[in-house]
Amino acid sequence: MLKIINLLCFIFIFIIMLALPQLDARKVQVNELSKGWTLREANSTKQFKVAKLPSGVYTALKDEYGDILGPGNDVKLRWIANKTWIYSTTFDLADESGQDSLVNLTFHGIDTLAKIRLNGELLGETDNMFVRYSYSVGHLLHFIPKHNQLEIELLSPLLEANARAKELEQNGNSAPPSCPQSRGDVECHRNMLRKMQMSFGGEWNPAALSSGIWKPVTIEYYTVAILRDVDVAIKRNDTHWTMDCRAFLKTRDAENFYVQLIVYASELLDEPFIVEEKHVTYASPTLEFQIHIPKERVKLWWPNGYGKQQLYPVLFDLKGYRSQGVPRLNLRTDSQKLLHIGFRTIELVEDKDERGRTFYFRVNGHPIFMKGVNYVPAHTLPELSADTEKVKHLLKSAFDANMNMIRVWGGGLYESDYFYSLADSYGLLVWQDMTFTKATYPIDGKRMASMRKEAVQNAQRIAYHASLALIVTNNEIELYLVKNRTDFGTEAKRLEDEYKLLFMGNLCAELDIISRNDFSPRPGPMISTPSLGVIEPGKELAKDPQSPNYGDVHLYEDDRDALAQNIYPPARFVSEFGYASLPMRSSWQRLLGEDTSDASLAALIRQRQHDPKGFIPLLRQIAYQLPFTLQNWEDNIDEFIYFSQVSQAMTTKLAMDVFRSRRRNYETMGALMWQLNDVWVAPTWSCIDFFGNYKIVYYWAKEFLASTNIIVLYNDARDQLNITVTREEHMESPDVKLYNIFINTFLWKDIFSKKAIARAIGLRSSAIDQLAIPLESVLYEHHSKQEIFLEILLRDEDNRVVAKNYFYPVPIKDIVGLRDPELTLEVVGVDCTNSNLNYANSFSLRITVKYPALFVYLELVDPELANQMHTFSMNGFTQTVPVQNIYLDFKNDSSCIKLSAQQIAVKTMNQYMI
Repeated sequence: MLKIINLLCFIFIFIIMLALPQLDARKVQVNELSKGWTLREANSTKQFKVAKLPSGVYTALKDEYGDILGPGNDVKLRWIANKTWIYSTTFDLADESGQDSLVNLTFHGIDTLAKIRLNGELLGETDNMFVRYSYSVGHLLHFIPKHNQLEIELLSPLLEANARAKELEQNGNSAPPSCPQSRGDVECHRNMLRKMQMSFGGEWNPAALSSGIWKPVTIEYYTVAILRDVDVAIKRNDTHWTMDCRAFLKTRDAENFYVQLIVYASELLDEPFIVEEKHVTYASPTLEFQIHIPKERVKLWWPNGYGKQQLYPVLFDLKGYRSQGVPRLNLRTDSQKLLHIGFRTIELVEDKDERGRTFYFRVNGHPIFMKGVNYVPAHTLPELSADTEKVKHLLKSAFDANMNMIRVWGGGLYESDYFYSLADSYGLLVWQDMTFTKATYPIDGKRMASMRKEAVQNAQRIAYHASLALIVTNNEIELYLVKNRTDFGTEAKRLEDEYKLLFMGNLCAELDIISRNDFSPRPGPMISTPSLGVIEPGKELAKDPQSPNYGDVHLYEDDRDALAQNIYPPARFVSEFGYASLPMRSSWQRLLGEDTSDASLAALIRQRQHDPKGFIPLLRQIAYQLPFTLQNWEDNIDEFIYFSQVSQAMTTKLAMDVFRSRRRNYETMGALMWQLNDVWVAPTWSCIDFFGNYKIVYYWAKEFLASTNIIVLYNDARDQLNITVTREEHMESPDVKLYNIFINTFLWKDIFSKKAIARAIGLRSSAIDQLAIPLESVLYEHHSKQEIFLEILLRDEDNRVVAKNYFYPVPIKDIVGLRDPELTLEVVGVDCTNSNLNYANSFSLRITVKYPALFVYLELVDPELANQMHTFSMNGFTQTVPVQNIYLDFKNDSSCIKLSAQQIAVKTMNQYMI
């Protein structure tokens, strides 16, 4: 009888277990090994404490040997890259933590060549910093009271790259180019390693041969499988949106298993969506399913300027178990992933026309002109590139400047999850290059397998983001091969065959992991940039990847006057263009510290000029337009910096105006400036310097990239102004807005306009209109073109200024009549001394002039203030009113800032011309 009772009790308990599996199943446990690390050189016993992971050798040694970005340190500290370094840590493991059958030790990013040992056992070797490495370690772990010893031996990237190049050469092969194009102290053979390519140095960046643990290290405890990534592809029909989902699982087990998945999305679904029990193979553990959502439940995600960036939280909850039925109690079978999903469609339209094929993006059925920028890693050391504060500042700046696309350049990284989430939130479409740039890459079985894994892992990680617009497998390699075919001689065919095998035959094929058979979640992939696009290229390399009639082009015209419109071809899409400048003086001084001599500053500027052409292109552009003496810039450094930034702003604005004026009939449908940000303080093409300070071109971009804008271009042949009004926005129902164009004629010697003409136009959303105004009609009396300038205003029906532009009929250096504006500056600030909470460190700067002031530039000269993050409401502006209010905001709200006019330097072009 007792046996029967015991049996009944057992059956009852078992039934309860069956009925309540979700209450008792535990989550997969992920512990991050971020603290307690030390670093030493392989042949030394001296240890350095590592504050936390992520970390790199240069970062860990900064306090001992100095910052690699300090003056001259990119060369002085090069010896670090020639050494082998060892990271070590110990960690304890409670008995309870190890009762699960599977334990992974996962390295989400090792830079780059490493040997990994756990408790004296070699787990494996790494050779690709863009790949996640995961090892099954349950059989090697020790439990308390024993400690676990983890050691990562990092080999010298410099020595290894050189050794691999030598080995390749001994086998009778080559992989050009050997070294980057640069006049700086750079390193060679970057294409030998699957490492961030810019680490070896280049035209605008230092050689910083990093090594380290640049992403987290985690221990994962689980019973069956881990939900690693989820790709959510979006499509729609007349009644529903469909989330076409692929859940990518990972297991170290060698047996098939069962899963159940529940999707929670309360804003989209009345009830959780349940994927009933499915059998999954361990060799390819992927779960595919679709969720249909009524259209009325969904608000669209739009690029910046076209609407809101609606994102919906969606939680994927996976339970895995070995046998059909339910998971056993108290095992870690529950794995989750929370995504924020934006609903949008995106297409790349490549229709045939009279001169080739169009190349433009259509989002939610709406053609969009892409105006944006190229992005390089936020820091030259990969472990610091994901700094959330810095990344947010950069992407928020792009958003504030009315950009809608950001290109992640192929010489850098696949960016952090935080980067892509911010891009989603700010409506910045992402053009993603894979990390191959302007070189040939040797291929063998091992290398190819690693690069294929790189493609798959990173595609799976970023594919779900609404912001992801296009993946391109390389930057400028096809162009490099075509341009240098003759120089390669008999090697040309081999190099081209290897190129086609790697990028067309393998990497493109691996990206199918995020494609769909019945629809295209996003365009591409595209093989190379620049190129003939996605559709046009065949099996052979393009004869002219830079053809303006197809695809995209990279455009650099620094040997001609960049303010001459005829140098800009009618390209379909300009994915790179830009002009150089120098960062403000306070950024340079921040590096030099107490050494304030011009001689030291000039030496540093020279040392950091890596452009193979030196300062010639920059000085040439300045000379075309501005009154600057070409010789001996070292004697006029402040003037040189100011003129360089004005020149960069003028040329970039003119180029963007030309491209946007060609939007009609899809002639040109995108332009991305090179580049948004910097990795050190140096003469480069950036809009924002390394410390986050805005150059003049950035302040101007906030206006010349505005959704509604007025563009003024001079037609020399007809002696007329071609005025373009563009309205780039989306409206649910077609509408027409009425605008008035006012053209005000000024003399340089008078603050008040002398003449005005007006025109009225009506413009639909997403429309563009153009009109021609004879220049003669806006001249004033007997005064010449040298004596006047024009202010062009676009006003709406309420007489509000929607857009403003200026037209200077002659080069600035040829202006006649410019006077001392007799400028005064007054600081008006809020008294924050009595605040008990956060301080509002915002100031109004009242600028008063008696005559027009050209290119008014403000800069903080007090080092304590200049080194704090701050923003002017505008800068580098032309003042045509007696009083102009500018707002200065400091990010710091933890202390009360006091500001006086003496702490602000003011420059105008007037002072150099009178």
